[in-house]
Amino acid sequence: QSFSEAPLLNFVGGEGAMSYQLGFQVTPMCNGELDTSGDFKGGPHAAEQDTLYKMAEENRDGGNKMVQQGRYEEAIGRYTEMIMQTRALDNETDVEWTEEGRVAVRQLRAAAYLNLSLCFLKTQQWTHASNTATRAMQGDKEPPDPKEDVLTPDKKAKALFRRATAQTEGFGNFSKAAADLAQALKYTPDDKNIQQELAKTELAVKKVAKTADKKLSGFLNKRKDKDEGLFGDDLRPADGPKAKPIPNEPMKLSDGLWVMPGGEEKKEEPSDDKVDYDELSREIAELREANAEEFGALRDKVTKKLVEELDQQEKEAKEKHEKEEAGEVAKEEAKAEEAAPPEKSESA
Repeated sequence: QSFSEAPLLNFVGGEGAMSYQLGFQVTPMCNGELDTSGDFKGGPHAAEQDTLYKMAEENRDGGNKMVQQGRYEEAIGRYTEMIMQTRALDNETDVEWTEEGRVAVRQLRAAAYLNLSLCFLKTQQWTHASNTATRAMQGDKEPPDPKEDVLTPDKKAKALFRRATAQTEGFGNFSKAAADLAQALKYTPDDKNIQQELAKTELAVKKVAKTADKKLSGFLNKRKDKDEGLFGDDLRPADGPKAKPIPNEPMKLSDGLWVMPGGEEKKEEPSDDKVDYDELSREIAELREANAEEFGALRDKVTKKLVEELDQQEKEAKEKHEKEEAGEVAKEEAKAEEAAPPEKSESA
């Protein structure tokens, strides 16, 4: 008995991209003719018996094997085709739809999105990894349909963990990652990997926030030194600031800043080594309350700059370590050459 193998879909990428031949259907041949006895003949049937459903299952199994072999780009093609097949199946009119059949199709599609998120993480496509993890949990409809929420708790934890990984490794957004990991831990409280990752991420959130606040304090102090105030001219009253009455006795405005009657303000020299955290907290609170949008944009900018500086410091430390290792190797080779006995010259 022989078999006929027919491609159902050809997908070829752009120049330099990999090409795929996806969705094979193997049909046995009898006496030179195709054996169609096992093929569906049409008519009302359950969703699980539909050809599109079976093809989607084949793509799922094929994609899983490719993931195990590290062939992530090819697996992406399989899972993408799988999603297209389940979408087409939703519109089949000859299917006798039941609630169980609908759930089975939704679970098949959710599994495809969950597997895609893993492939996109492996290929460092962070936005796609985050989006597909989200779709695995809530489906791909806008607005989300609650009926698409079909993943089991352990699968939801896996989707949240992958989305958190994309946020930390791809965007340095530790706050969003910590929120996802905390939610994942509710689904799987005993998962050690999630517990450890959540602890690391929460520590990173605190470090980033503390450093961002210090940088923000420096920004505010610079504007004060330039007599610019906390806000630009567009946020000032139209009629200008009102003049303050001249005091009759010394008045303390802040630490190190006094107003003397009939004299000029005496200002204590600023110190870069000391940070008044009470004053800093007050300034930050004022900025947040007065203009939340400007405060958010400023903080995002500072946070992004901080992440870049941390990456640069890590890179410099790595390069320094490599140079030190290379220097040690050179020293050992020099010592070995000095210790080696001189070669005897041969007489002519």
